[in-house]
Amino acid sequence: MHRSLIASFAMAVLATPLLAAGAEPWPWKAKAPVDPALATLSHVEDVTTAVDDSILTIAVKAVAPAAGYSELTLTPRLGDPDDRIFAFDVRGRAPQEIASQVLTPVTLAMSYADAPLSKLDRIEVYADDNCMAYSVKDKKPTGCVSKAMPQKPGALP
Repeated sequence: MHRSLIASFAMAVLATPLLAAGAEPWPWKAKAPVDPALATLSHVEDVTTAVDDSILTIAVKAVAPAAGYSELTLTPRLGDPDDRIFAFDVRGRAPQEIASQVLTPVTLAMSYADAPLSKLDRIEVYADDNCMAYSVKDKKPTGCVSKAMPQKPGALP
């Protein structure tokens, strides 16, 4: 019994695709629903991307509505799969108790091991009051142009 359990665990581990340490699965492939407890942050100040060893990293400087936001993440928006634009919302979990509504700068970096790099021209990141974009192809900031819509919390991409 114990050996079969170990063998089953080993088979499961070996059958799981390996991602780079700290890298997440590409959200459109993972098809995980948006956590309804994550709130969209107030403002995006900067977005950059980098590709290293086929891993796409998206770095975002944003503003949270109050101090104490945690679990900062990017959630995919639904858009045209052929426009070569991948749009995200920047979100985080609000603190249990908010002492005061003071806009607070935050940063996050998400790395993706299986992003479709050959089909990727632009990354757009949306907050409550704006959007910032970065051209992966040209390696510079650019304007937001997609018509991607935010997902409803709990919905699958």
